[in-house]
Amino acid sequence: MSKDKIPKLFDGSVNELTRPSRPRKKDEKGTLKSKDMKKEKMQKTLYISRDMNRKLIELYGEEGRRQSIIVEDAVNLYYYLRMALGEKKFEELLSAVRREDPEFLRDYMGRFKL
Repeated sequence: MSKDKIPKLFDGSVNELTRPSRPRKKDEKGTLKSKDMKKEKMQKTLYISRDMNRKLIELYGEEGRRQSIIVEDAVNLYYYLRMALGEKKFEELLSAVRREDPEFLRDYMGRFKL
């Protein structure tokens, strides 16, 4: 084995520990660009109820997409509805959703002027 192919061993220095594993693209303020944040994947563990798991499986079957994409869409929907409606209206919408009655929710959302 040549010297070039031997992996570099940890030298025990603080610099080695604090050095980022790969350079990240940052804007002039030093923050990560949102475009890069969307590409960077993170491992997360979701603890969900069996009912929620059943709903995810049902959506997965209807949509034909990965569950992670469905969860990302749900988080985006939750986030932007909360920003658009404000805290009070958003809580009202959530209470309507928690009833788990599609007809009631359809009537409730019909009251919004879109």
